[in-house]
Amino acid sequence: MTGSSSKNTRKNKPLSSLTNKNTRKLRKIQHHHLLLRVETKSCPQYNEKHVARAMVSNIIKDIRMKPLDTPKIYYVKQPRYNEGLTAITPIQTSHIAFHFWNRPERSILHHTDSHCLLEFDLYTCGTMTSRHIQRILHHLSQFHPTHINATLLNRNRSLTIEKQRTWDLTQGPWTDWVRRFAQ
Repeated sequence: MTGSSSKNTRKNKPLSSLTNKNTRKLRKIQHHHLLLRVETKSCPQYNEKHVARAMVSNIIKDIRMKPLDTPKIYYVKQPRYNEGLTAITPIQTSHIAFHFWNRPERSILHHTDSHCLLEFDLYTCGTMTSRHIQRILHHLSQFHPTHINATLLNRNRSLTIEKQRTWDLTQGPWTDWVRRFAQ
């Protein structure tokens, strides 16, 4: 933490950087697969492809992955139940893909405040740390999450769940949960 170490400044503490010390263990191949199911209050609309493109580009930069191409962003209109923004980006170690459902079936949502469903998938033959996941979650804040299921699989020798966490709007502020994620 920079500056004062008082409790008041802790809430405003920025996400710590991915320094060489933090990334030394990233050199080992782990075959990590991050799956996020996120209910949100809002999601990007047809005319907001640039929002998703910027988010993907920033995630790739923040978690120190290397893109093989620019993010491909599409808006699915049909079938109506699948309407929403979808994206895929190849990265040097595999891919990032996601889809926002603008009209999810209400029965699968946890809250009346949830209006959108995001399914997010990032696979890397490298390593995905809690700090990486924290940075990805930080980028999802713009859509005002209400519920999330986060699962990190290690597919190196089998399908092993390394980390599984759930957050819900009733458990306190999203930003606090994201800040504590890497602790």
